[in-house]
Amino acid sequence: MKDNEVATGFVQDIPGGFVFEIGNGWLTRRVYSTSGRLATTNLLNNLHCEEYLQETNSEFEIEMTGGGRRVQLESKDFECKGYRTHTWDDSCRTIEAELETIFEGEPLRVSVFYEARAGDNFIKKWVQVHPCDLPDWVIRWIMVEDMKLREMVEGVVPRSRYPRQYDNMEDNVHSEPDKCDTSEPEKRFAFGDFARAVVTFWGDGEGLFFFMQSLLGKEAYHRPTGLLMREREYAPLTEGVTTGPAVIGAYAGPPEIGFKRYNEYLIRNWCAVADKELPVSWSTWLVTLPDNKPLLANYDREFLLEYIEYIRQAGFFDILHLDLGWEADYPLKVDTAKFPNGISEIVRRAKEAGLDMTYWVNPFSSSYWKSKFEDEHPEWLVPGRVSRRSGATAFCILSDYYDYVKKRFVALATEMNARVIYWDGNDWNIPECKATNHYHKDQEELEVKAWKRLAELCDAAHEARPDLLFVCFSLPLDNHRLHWLDQEQISDTYSYPTVQSELLQRQQLYQMTFEHPYKAIWGSWYGINWHDAGDSDLYKRPMEELIHAEMSMIGNGIAQAGGGFDLKHAPPEFIDFLKKLFAFRKRFARYFDVYQHVLNFPDGKSIDGEGHIIDGAGFIVLVNPTRQIQSVRVPLAEPELELDGTRKHELTDWSNLEQGIPMGSYDIDLPPEVELGPLEVKYIGVNIE
Repeated sequence: MKDNEVATGFVQDIPGGFVFEIGNGWLTRRVYSTSGRLATTNLLNNLHCEEYLQETNSEFEIEMTGGGRRVQLESKDFECKGYRTHTWDDSCRTIEAELETIFEGEPLRVSVFYEARAGDNFIKKWVQVHPCDLPDWVIRWIMVEDMKLREMVEGVVPRSRYPRQYDNMEDNVHSEPDKCDTSEPEKRFAFGDFARAVVTFWGDGEGLFFFMQSLLGKEAYHRPTGLLMREREYAPLTEGVTTGPAVIGAYAGPPEIGFKRYNEYLIRNWCAVADKELPVSWSTWLVTLPDNKPLLANYDREFLLEYIEYIRQAGFFDILHLDLGWEADYPLKVDTAKFPNGISEIVRRAKEAGLDMTYWVNPFSSSYWKSKFEDEHPEWLVPGRVSRRSGATAFCILSDYYDYVKKRFVALATEMNARVIYWDGNDWNIPECKATNHYHKDQEELEVKAWKRLAELCDAAHEARPDLLFVCFSLPLDNHRLHWLDQEQISDTYSYPTVQSELLQRQQLYQMTFEHPYKAIWGSWYGINWHDAGDSDLYKRPMEELIHAEMSMIGNGIAQAGGGFDLKHAPPEFIDFLKKLFAFRKRFARYFDVYQHVLNFPDGKSIDGEGHIIDGAGFIVLVNPTRQIQSVRVPLAEPELELDGTRKHELTDWSNLEQGIPMGSYDIDLPPEVELGPLEVKYIGVNIE
């Protein structure tokens, strides 16, 4: 191994304690134990060997409840008894610090683990609270990192552009998407006291990224208080608990690279969707029939059997998406009035046409329809939680109803050939439940146990079908769920005409892909045939608008919504165009799993774009959102593309969707200028043979 590809470290006994250090080519961390106390004393980004740590507020903290009290213990309340090395070689260094205190008359033991691996650009730390014989006490949360960073360390967040924010100060791109701030489109970031994922060391072109790798994790940097990384819990002290790892990584370059490394970490080490192919969908929900008649939930056996043939003839679809409308009487049970032969007939005919299935589900919040369970099992309901849309009452996840849902999810994945389960209705946002007959005592316990149960649902279905995709609409998007949910939807943009709708979605993606992995985003929903997108009759829609919409969604969006239209009444030339477009996308699909920010924030006035580059090759998409001719230089020097500045790059124009037209060889600092006609979209290949 090269020196920068090995795990490094040492352990040394010193008077009154010990000191150890772990690291790799990117980061080094040093921890001292003296007089029984344990504390990190150094945290270095090895690029410039800058010291990031000012002081450790506490090496860990534990909050517990019991006997009517809430108690918080810090690392200073424990005595460090020693250490154990586990893996300790050039490939990995793992060390365990052992601590103990007397709590309520009983010994309480805690282990703190630190790990660095060769070749990684991050290090990990996690905490284990060992079982303790105090049956009335419950662990509520554990702080794994609580460190104050030096004054030169600044938080970085995407510049806020939307009218509303969530509690974590992230933009709510779903609310009033047409009112986003497009002023100063060249400004991507805000620097200061706060960060959710990335900090930068002022003036040095380097920084750190961080993530609490747990379903129940939270992390944030606030300069006055420090970097806090913790895990919520509801674990009996008699059982103990081991947290997920707190991950701190290093990067070199501008903040764009920091966010890229953060997302690369998530997709490689955390996200369920990482190695799965994203299928092209034909969705019942998106179809609008002639005379502006939306299909919505009004489909049945006869309709689907007719349209499956059109889907087969088109040749570019992978899944048949049954949205709201396939269930009746009970959640996750097929409507036998619509499907008298059961859903197996549809599944079989779809398979014959080369299609897997998607099913829309909303099992807990009951936001869209009212089932018979409400009358038959009132003991499962959340008191007072009634949907204004459906008039139905939500089901508590910590009731026996959960077991029913789990069995039905597995049946969807196996018996009903679900390749995608689209999970709607904000089920992951747990409502307050004051029922006394469910398996929870308070809201804290409910939320923690409910999230774990929802994750168990995903585990069971994924185990039954490993290539299954869970897609969830439950705002805000939460990266901690992405080990169980394959994709989360960022928006619900629907009541806008074609061209504007696609612009809004590109704006949302530009904003959200700084802090969320692109492949894990369901990036589009309402398609070009949606009844609010314009004249419903595709024959009357300008072909230039339809082509603009489809080509501008070439990433995730085209797979999810680009094929959602009335195939029976679509112009033949439009179908022919889409056959070429989807063939192009499938040919180069791996590039469209990634996203890099290029040009400015889409303002609807200037050419905008996105990068899809892997290891120096891929595509740059350029979009003219206006009806005027415009020119732009191909943005080869954008930081996230990471193109080699010491060589020339071969550019080709793939806008014809079939073969690349050579454009020449260019340095990243001397790119060519290209002209785009009204509403034109260009695909510029970079080093694509």
